[in-house]
Amino acid sequence: MVIKARLKIVLTADNVVVAESEDPEIWQAAFQAIQGAGLRGVLGAAQPQDDVPWVPDEERSAIYALANELGIEAKDLLTACHPRMIAPYIFLNKHHWEAFRQQTAERGRTAVSNAVLALTLLLLWAEKINLERVTVRDSLAVLRVISSRDEHASRAVDNCPWLVKSGGAVRLRPEMISRAIMVARAFCTKTAPDWGQDEPSDAE
Repeated sequence: MVIKARLKIVLTADNVVVAESEDPEIWQAAFQAIQGAGLRGVLGAAQPQDDVPWVPDEERSAIYALANELGIEAKDLLTACHPRMIAPYIFLNKHHWEAFRQQTAERGRTAVSNAVLALTLLLLWAEKINLERVTVRDSLAVLRVISSRDEHASRAVDNCPWLVKSGGAVRLRPEMISRAIMVARAFCTKTAPDWGQDEPSDAE
């Protein structure tokens, strides 16, 4: 959006002007933060990190980056799937798992299989920690932590519109990243995926 008017951002405290600026990058960042995009996505600024003090320093920035991409709080991401830099990388919360399963179809065009859910979270996290290779077997390792499995994992991945196999590994389709984010957000927030007008399928 192009704005020709002269804009100024003013920071006040009890009607006292603390700071002001006409720098377009600053007011654009503030505008998008108010809209919900967050400063991190605009200027790469770090989010406050005192709400997850137990997180190892080497994982902290990656966790905030993923939380920002999903549009959720870092503490909610940690509660839901506790991403780590050690295998199996994702540690699913059973209560979030139960909530997700109750709110998604077991079969049909809006079904999300166990392996597809695990792979979706894994691949989004892998991008943040530069994990080069994620396989179907990796998703099964994630499922084993909560004593779950997926006997048709490979077929489910073949039928999932936002996943694609490549050289024995699995990757996200860039042109459908929004669907992967939507599913991951739904899991982390215990809500039903909002497919909108789309009804993708990973298992017919």
